[in-house]
Amino acid sequence: MAMLALSGLVASHVDLIWPPSRFQNPTGVPGAAASVFPTLLEAAGGCHNFACLWFNQGCQPGCAVCSDKAHMPVSPDVDTLEDACSEANMTTVPTLPASLRTYQDGPSGKDWTWRSPWRSPGHAPVASPCGLAGGGALPGSWLSDSLQEHIRSGAVSPPFVRRGFDGRDVPPGPRTSWRRGTAQEVAWSIFANKGGGYAYRLCPKSSAHDGALSEECFQSGHLKFASNLSWIQYGSNESSRTPIAAARTNVGTWPAGSTWTRSPIPPCANKDGSPVQDPPRCPAPMFPPPLPGLYGDGPGSCITWAIHGPVEGYHTLYDPFGASVYSGEPGCTKEVGLQLAQHFQFSIFDLVEVPAELPPGEYTLSFRLDAEQTPQVWAHCSDIDVVD
Repeated sequence: MAMLALSGLVASHVDLIWPPSRFQNPTGVPGAAASVFPTLLEAAGGCHNFACLWFNQGCQPGCAVCSDKAHMPVSPDVDTLEDACSEANMTTVPTLPASLRTYQDGPSGKDWTWRSPWRSPGHAPVASPCGLAGGGALPGSWLSDSLQEHIRSGAVSPPFVRRGFDGRDVPPGPRTSWRRGTAQEVAWSIFANKGGGYAYRLCPKSSAHDGALSEECFQSGHLKFASNLSWIQYGSNESSRTPIAAARTNVGTWPAGSTWTRSPIPPCANKDGSPVQDPPRCPAPMFPPPLPGLYGDGPGSCITWAIHGPVEGYHTLYDPFGASVYSGEPGCTKEVGLQLAQHFQFSIFDLVEVPAELPPGEYTLSFRLDAEQTPQVWAHCSDIDVVD
């Protein structure tokens, strides 16, 4: 099925699905009692419990810190991405092999994503290796122009969570046991697809200083992938699992020699290679899809962002009873939204190696996805027990 695309104003939003992240089960109640979904895998492709709103914003390789600037492509011609660096003009030259890009040059032939995190995997700073609510705390006043810009780009916090709240301060979620020296399954899903690539990292809980786990600790625990394959699985149905070739690289990455995986799902492209700006079209994929029809900008592109109270924004589409909550983009009907949600109800599985030399104990797993379309880094954390 050819995929549909919606507005280019919505930033990338992804979820760590397995092991369950701290954001997937905030009540602490195990199992189906905590969710409308029988399993978290059934929530794939959504923004379950607003987990997809925890990330890092305004992060560019070579810059000292994330600026929380919500910069997007400046025009439909996407000749360049506005500078979101904490120090102007300090973004470093890309290190990613060109074959692993998830966006093409603009119609004028200019490389417009060169400032983005995925162009130098792992090199961009993060404010938190577990993500910040809304990506940062910059907007301030709920009526400010800055907050309006953040809302338009999808950089909003979950309802009733203040912008900038650190994911490291969210209470631990359900604990998952991993036996050292084994290969373990990990999975994530796409709500709004803006390309990029990802990695998984482990840090011992004992390394926390004043309760905070550092990005440097996670970098020192970068996990190796145990296979040259990834798998696409719809919902919790393991019989639907389909292997695909994983596009991985350890060239130009940080930490040096660490392996990163390109997101296998191509975003939408116009015939000239530019991202789709006028929904709900999706003329072509940005690169060859791993399976027939498996491309698009995701169900999150079929939403509109709005102000919600004095401290945060929220996304709206249809409530659980199918009633319209907020008018979406032209062409974003209920039927289109449901079609996108159903087609993206899959998780991307990988196998990672749990080092045999790891001491048993409590660990935190950080999933990091460096985006290409925007200066954003998604980071979600799970709680792991490493056992013999």
